[in-house]
Amino acid sequence: MTLKNRLVALPAGTSMVDHGIPTLGDTGHFERLAAGGVGLIIGGATVVHPTTTLRSRKLVEAYLDEFVPSTAAKVEVIHRHGARFVGQLCHLGREFIGGESEAAPVAPSPIKTVRDAYPPHELTVREIEGIVEGWRVSTENLVKAGADGVEIHAAHGYLPAQFMSSLTNRRSDDFGGSFENRMRFMRMVMEAMRSVMPVGFALGVRLSGEEEIPGGMGIEDCVRIAENLTDLGVDYFSITHGTRGKYVKDSTNPDAVAVPSASRVRAATGVTTLVGQRIRDAATAEHAIKSGHADLVGMARALIADPDLPVKSETGRLGEIRGCLGINQDCRAFDPHLHCAVNAEVGRGRHAGVGIKAPHAKEVYIIGGGPAGMEAARVAAGRGHQVTLFEKEIELGGAARIAAASPHRAAFIDAIDYLERELRRLKVDVNLAAGIEVDDIAEIRSTADHIVLATGSRPASPPTQLSGRPTASVDDVLLGSLPEVQGKRALVYDEGDGFWPAYSAAEALARNGWQVTFATALTALASRVPAESAGPLLSRLGEAGVELRVGHSLIVPDNPADTLVLRPLFGVGDIETGSVLTVWHQPRIPVTPFDMEVGDGVSVIGDCVSPRRLSHAIAEGYRAGAEI
Repeated sequence: MTLKNRLVALPAGTSMVDHGIPTLGDTGHFERLAAGGVGLIIGGATVVHPTTTLRSRKLVEAYLDEFVPSTAAKVEVIHRHGARFVGQLCHLGREFIGGESEAAPVAPSPIKTVRDAYPPHELTVREIEGIVEGWRVSTENLVKAGADGVEIHAAHGYLPAQFMSSLTNRRSDDFGGSFENRMRFMRMVMEAMRSVMPVGFALGVRLSGEEEIPGGMGIEDCVRIAENLTDLGVDYFSITHGTRGKYVKDSTNPDAVAVPSASRVRAATGVTTLVGQRIRDAATAEHAIKSGHADLVGMARALIADPDLPVKSETGRLGEIRGCLGINQDCRAFDPHLHCAVNAEVGRGRHAGVGIKAPHAKEVYIIGGGPAGMEAARVAAGRGHQVTLFEKEIELGGAARIAAASPHRAAFIDAIDYLERELRRLKVDVNLAAGIEVDDIAEIRSTADHIVLATGSRPASPPTQLSGRPTASVDDVLLGSLPEVQGKRALVYDEGDGFWPAYSAAEALARNGWQVTFATALTALASRVPAESAGPLLSRLGEAGVELRVGHSLIVPDNPADTLVLRPLFGVGDIETGSVLTVWHQPRIPVTPFDMEVGDGVSVIGDCVSPRRLSHAIAEGYRAGAEI
């Protein structure tokens, strides 16, 4: 197989799937990746047997006859843009990716994963043979659809890995015990697949170099497995790290985490090796290639954020690349399918107004230079409008710039830097320290053909019962604007958000030497933080000595000299906090200085409508700019 370059779009499902069959939206997403210049696309996890389907049927099901024509259409558009397509086949085994199935979970041994509620059914030999047949049928369907190859997903703790690992395989028959027996399932799968593969059809295997769980497989296991599979005729290895819940690395992880493991596998086997996982730019990819660590470099989220990353890199337009923030917020929520915090087109498609010049160039005034206003300016200017942006602060970015001051979340500033570069490229007239007052609106109305209000939000004021006590908002904590207090003891109280702000404040205080108690009225910790980020976040807080309490209300005594009290919502037993500083996190407040209704010639977007997340601001800014 000849590829036009060594950049690979790694498997990332869209959930734009109807009863196991890819939809037109799914096909459109993969065509967009191909059009962006990537050399090879590996399809998202595609299941091989009814025992591993989700109840939602949002995973592609390769064993169905209907899979062939829909996938053939996808392959055809990918080939049209000069890219190749490999289908990734998967059986989840005891893992269920956060959803339930109509079938019971299955595994080599009835050992429950901590990530799911139920112990798996131990597969019988006949059931194993039936699943192997599912791999054969699914491979045959990929061949019929015109794919260029197939990849076995044997990483991330899924069924093949469950057979290979002594942690999850406790069988005493021919499929368990010795290394040779634990490899038997993979050998049977590969033999079944090879029986229907034509000459030139590539066979790859994805392996976890490190499973990153206690007792799990590490790089020595991975190398041994890879050497064994090399003898069976594997054409390439794809190396990653982690198991479910750990393999999508957020911004708290270093870049290119799996490169050393890929290098070990490549050196041991001599087989073409693909590496991915938090590789966000072509320079990092180039280094991995030139240093001899890998032959191919894969990206998933970076190409979701900007499918044109390959062609922009190739043509020297590096400043135009929209970088992935690695926050795992929208791309992992699947609500109801794939979206992206910084790329509003993912999951929605390109707006009809984008990519073509507006029929009449207009004078557009945008009030507010946060992400919503900046995105509206970018899209409107790209369509040929004359755009003027006013921002009252001395920097663009709004609340996103404050979020970027959070521990381990500095990547937020990448979104602002990208938009700033685009506004310069598109010659948007940006005015900083230029607050617009009510008296200015009449003049603006007389000048502008269209006005976009994107005035953002501000922190909520401390509750009145805290009057007379040292208090701070999350913004104060992150920006280092704290009152003078005696002693460094703080209570961070999250009234009901469950998202990043209060947790970031607690982590920032703890890193600066404060003794922190974190409490919330919610009955779970970090309940709205993405799953792959919640575990590392709570681990960091625990290691920093932060005391964590759920299901508590905050009681403020009338006497400011008395300490605050945490009262359990269920049960009894008040707890005196002993804190001297209180950070009481409540929802931000919309900033709405102008009495202007949405209508002809006026758009209102972002936090000034309702304070929400970066993804909402970007999506509304994109839509507003496209509709002017």
